[in-house]
Amino acid sequence: MKKGIHPEYYEINVTTTDGKTVKMYSSVNRDLVLSMDNLNHPAWTGQRNNDSVKGKRAAEFKNKFAGFNF
Repeated sequence: MKKGIHPEYYEINVTTTDGKTVKMYSSVNRDLVLSMDNLNHPAWTGQRNNDSVKGKRAAEFKNKFAGFNF
């Protein structure tokens, strides 16, 4: 590896939404406080609502190709 082209890494504290703190390394020398993580993101909590698009893509396909017999 070439010398002098890689960034410095610093040990930082990352605070999750439940207040837990985890030590990580980053090239940015400041602590992070997360506003979204796996505890409150809809993709992980099951609160994501896809009911509005359920069946919509199939219906669009059928309408688009209604004249074809397959």
